[in-house]
Amino acid sequence: MSRLIPVCLSLLSLCAFADDPRAQLLLSGELRAKESQVFYAPMTDDWRVEVQWLMPEGQVAQPDEIVVVFDGASIQGDIDAETVALNTAREKLQQEKTKHAQTVLEKEFALQREQLLLKKAAIDAAVPKQYLSAFEYESFQVAESEAEAKVEKARKELVQAQLARDVAIEKQQISIDRSLSKLELNRERLAAMTLRAERAGPVLYGKHPWTGERVFVGMTAQPSWEIAEIPSLNDLYIEAWLHEIDVDRVREGQSAVLTFDARLHSTLPATLTEIATQPQKRKEWGSGLYYRLVFSLSEAPEFQILPGMGARIEFPEVDS
Repeated sequence: MSRLIPVCLSLLSLCAFADDPRAQLLLSGELRAKESQVFYAPMTDDWRVEVQWLMPEGQVAQPDEIVVVFDGASIQGDIDAETVALNTAREKLQQEKTKHAQTVLEKEFALQREQLLLKKAAIDAAVPKQYLSAFEYESFQVAESEAEAKVEKARKELVQAQLARDVAIEKQQISIDRSLSKLELNRERLAAMTLRAERAGPVLYGKHPWTGERVFVGMTAQPSWEIAEIPSLNDLYIEAWLHEIDVDRVREGQSAVLTFDARLHSTLPATLTEIATQPQKRKEWGSGLYYRLVFSLSEAPEFQILPGMGARIEFPEVDS
């Protein structure tokens, strides 16, 4: 009902102007802060996230206190699954190390054996020809050549085993590093599901960008939607919206009278300090165009005012 007030007031003011060009113009506005910490819905895989918890609206948050918590169940599920994958990859790495260590050890022993056999063959082949028959001498020479070939083969097999070990370990380490990167990313994403205050101040809930209703626990939000804010209590101003039909009837510097919803029997003088140069659509109000107006308080109120307070804005007289 409250979001219909600006439209109704603009229509009422238009009807009044038709009969009296100096009729009173009424608007509804909201007290806002120029500086504030705004809490937005984070980016998720499915482009929507549920608001799981909110600090009660109006409660004063202290620095580092939790203000908003989004549903991170799916992210926690990804973390749990990736943790299992990481542990499996680490176990497989140990298995690969053990298996290839055994293979390399066997190839090292095989090379040492062939090197010893080569030494023996070299001793036999070094016996002078005059002490051996021609057949024995040639046999020793052939045996030495064969032993050299076997040593070379054993050396290549050792290099191949070492290379296979290094490749298998590197591949498994890449898998582990990938899991660690995914875990780190998901933990950062999960941490982003919990938003904390950076300054002390009252918590104000945001509004649904389509319907204008206040954010509530259990609502599904899309990335970049404003969920809540903690405004600064300095540099407060009043924001209102005026239908394009009536914009020619106000001017910057014009005086107005404010009445806050919380203090209906108290009024405050204000000044219209800014009129937007371009109108905007307000989806929750229909298809019309509205100009943003900014008012400043002409004097400090005797009672406490907080951002989010609604106010009625009256122009005692509006020139035609």
